[in-house]
Amino acid sequence: MLEKDESIVELLARLSMDERGWVIEDHWNADLMAVGIAHPSDRRRLVYVSTFGKENGRYDYACEVPTGPEPADFATSDSGEDVEYRALLAAIERHLTPR
Repeated sequence: MLEKDESIVELLARLSMDERGWVIEDHWNADLMAVGIAHPSDRRRLVYVSTFGKENGRYDYACEVPTGPEPADFATSDSGEDVEYRALLAAIERHLTPR
């Protein structure tokens, strides 16, 4: 398992990643309170989720889409701050549904 804060570990378990077909695409190993989530068919289209400074069950997120060949080439297509789980899940589902 990832070496992440308990808030991220709990979120990943609650998301049922395997059942939904999502994978961890973590470019932020040093950030213990954040993780990237992707669909295996497009690992550069991801949702970055952070629990830093949030109450239990609240999240910040940014949906990212690639804009060039390098991993750092991306744009944020959607984001939310201090959202509840349902809003986060809806955003992840919208963003990671294969096109």
